[in-house]
Amino acid sequence: MVFRRLTEHQAQFLSSNSIYKGLIKDDDIFEKISSTFDFSFIYDEVEDLYCKDNGRPAEDPVKLVKASLYQRLKGLSDPEMECAARYDIRIKHFLGIPIQDYGFDYSTLSLFRTRLGHKKFERIFQKILKQIVDLGIIKNHKQQYIDSMPVLAHAALPSVTCLIYQGIKAVAKALDSKLKKQVYEKTLLTDDKLFYYSKPRPLFKMEKSERESTFKKAVDRAREIIFFLESQNYNSEELKTLQQIMNENVNDKKELVQTKKSIKTLVDKESKLGHKTKKDLIFGYKNHSAVTEEGIITAVEITSAADKDDKQVDKIISKQKKANLKPDKMDGDSGYGYIETFKVAKAKGVKLNAPFRGLNEEELSIYELEYDKTLNTITCQNNICIKGKGKDGLFFEFPIRKCRDCPRKNKCSLSASKRIKLHPDHEIAREVIKRQRQRTKKKKQAKESGIKIKSRLIIENVFAYLEKLGGKKTPYIGLGKATIHVFLAVTMSNIMKTVRLLG
Repeated sequence: MVFRRLTEHQAQFLSSNSIYKGLIKDDDIFEKISSTFDFSFIYDEVEDLYCKDNGRPAEDPVKLVKASLYQRLKGLSDPEMECAARYDIRIKHFLGIPIQDYGFDYSTLSLFRTRLGHKKFERIFQKILKQIVDLGIIKNHKQQYIDSMPVLAHAALPSVTCLIYQGIKAVAKALDSKLKKQVYEKTLLTDDKLFYYSKPRPLFKMEKSERESTFKKAVDRAREIIFFLESQNYNSEELKTLQQIMNENVNDKKELVQTKKSIKTLVDKESKLGHKTKKDLIFGYKNHSAVTEEGIITAVEITSAADKDDKQVDKIISKQKKANLKPDKMDGDSGYGYIETFKVAKAKGVKLNAPFRGLNEEELSIYELEYDKTLNTITCQNNICIKGKGKDGLFFEFPIRKCRDCPRKNKCSLSASKRIKLHPDHEIAREVIKRQRQRTKKKKQAKESGIKIKSRLIIENVFAYLEKLGGKKTPYIGLGKATIHVFLAVTMSNIMKTVRLLG
């Protein structure tokens, strides 16, 4: 397609302006967005994706980006967006479509998203964020909040039995008629049976013995198919996928063994199973975001649901730094309360505040002991000093006779005569716990005084709005397209928040 910045289409739009001005009020939300943000940078961002002198004229990329953002705001499908762009006069004006123009075919939006890819949409998010910074909306980026929200996959989560049959069905579909007939004869399968077996259904309603029997039968059939096709020197991607499913989920005893990052469905191979809490399962992806006190999202990382929150801190801070929005302090929940995470943040110059994993507020932690690296000694709050032992000198043992009469022993988590080993990053943990104790004390004092203090409700409110924008469930398949979906949602969230803050 030919890329052209100035087109006849734009000239027609200018002649439609007088009509639009007579029908649309100046305080219309889309008029405010158009007057607040300059979308012309999109031309430079996408220019390398289009041919300059060959093919048909392309649809205006600014129009298509705006259409994609409007879709997220209203939760429209591509066909619904086509209708909105054709018949809604407010949207025609926002997109820059002449009043007499039909707009575009809905298939253009899907092709456009694929052409740009998730990296371009992230660049668009970053450029809009830069304009927000220039507008002075963010008063203090030195304090931010980090968390993740689930992004549910556009696919059902099948049982492993169902997944095996999905793999068999894909293999059978790729076979020629002769091999397919032989496979069906060996396994007593048919197209109709595979259609039924590969459809996700509530196996949990079955009795345990019936579930196990169904699972083992699927395993036997899959292994027989793999063995037969390998003996025929047959090879295909579908067969490799079936082998992967079997290797990841079944052991030699035909027992179920699953890993977090194993294939969960053939509909979306990149969606994984993870936990938001101990009880709540997520199937799909995660949106890891950092937010300012104004509710502006400064950095985003999208991963599978199986990826841990704390592992994204390094990437988030790097993106904040690139946008000149690196904070001094960043608050997170207990999902970020690991020593390694605090160490990464500290190395990046960020003080991460998060509940330390395993810390009992009522007890003394091993990490609160004072460690003298020069003398290789630790000292408890009762001034009992112990020298380290062992090859690395990090093993310590408190004697019973010294701890017996300690006034703090009821609140001490350390057992006398029990060997303890110090973590190499003991001082980092000690510093974090000290900060946490101080924050807990301040919160308690504020509560007693009836003073309201800032909390992480800021990021929870942002996530609630992203959910309203459809950000909690992707309508697309695959990590790349789920990433596009999230970046459209967070970009639109920032745009709406900015317009509202400008009043």
